[in-house]
Amino acid sequence: MHVKEVMTSAVRSCRPETDLAAAAMLMWDGDCGVLPVIDQANKVLGVITDRDICMAVATKHRPASATTVGEVLSGT
Repeated sequence: MHVKEVMTSAVRSCRPETDLAAAAMLMWDGDCGVLPVIDQANKVLGVITDRDICMAVATKHRPASATTVGEVLSGT
């Protein structure tokens, strides 16, 4: 079996300026728990997970709509 036989080719992604609420909706709509975060050149900067979103909302004491993916993404 090859990876291409089981991989998802229509991958949803987000950008660092995407708010966490929008990222969560992309995950919900796509039935996934992780999104690649890409820059304007479509280069992958990292990933954000549903856990990252939950922890950010719980610890930053701000609504998901007021926090961006870039604020949560580590290593950028």
